[in-house]
Amino acid sequence: MQIYHPSLQTIEQQTRELEHAQCRHCQQTRQLISHGFIRKKRVGGQSEVVGKRVFCSNRRHRTGCGRTMQLYVDSTVRYLHYAGEYVVAFVISLMAGMSIPRAYSHATGATMSRHGYRWLHRLCMQLSCYRSLPHRPPLAKDGTATSDNRPSPLSPLMSTFTMLLQRFKQPLCAAYQSQLQQSFLP
Repeated sequence: MQIYHPSLQTIEQQTRELEHAQCRHCQQTRQLISHGFIRKKRVGGQSEVVGKRVFCSNRRHRTGCGRTMQLYVDSTVRYLHYAGEYVVAFVISLMAGMSIPRAYSHATGATMSRHGYRWLHRLCMQLSCYRSLPHRPPLAKDGTATSDNRPSPLSPLMSTFTMLLQRFKQPLCAAYQSQLQQSFLP
C-alpha cells in the first residue's frame, strides 16, 4: 500500500478502495478500515489535515492484526511542525553560505534557531540513506559545493543535496517521499 500521496483526494480514493488492499504488517486482505484523519498544527496557523489512518481491524469477527497505518500527503514530514519545503529551504540556504542560525531563520521565519541544529543532525544521520540511492554522486572536492568558510562535516551533506536536487527536482521532499515511499527525514 502506498504511504505518500500527492493530495488528500488521492488518499481519500485509496481509503475508499480498501476491500482488496493488503495490510503491511499481517498481509491479510479485507481487514482494513478507514480510521480518521491525521491533523498537524502548523507553526503560526490552524491545524490542517495532512493524512489519514487505516486500521487493520480485529473487531466484530474480523481477524486483522489491530495495527494502524498512516497515509500522508507527500509534502508532510512526519515529526516536524514544518512542511518538507522548509527543511529543503534550510539546506539550500546553508548551501548558499549562510550560517546555521541564519539559514533556519531565513527558511522558517523563527527567531530561535535551536531546531536548525536538530534538523541538521537528523539530516546528517540520513546521509547513508540519501547516498545509497542508485546513482551515488562523488563527494564534493574541497570548495566545490561549499563556501570556503564552511566546516568540513557539512561537505558530504551539501554534495548529497546537490545530487538529490538534480535527481528529484523541486519540491524535493514531496518528490522524494512520493517516488521512494519512505520518509525524507525520519
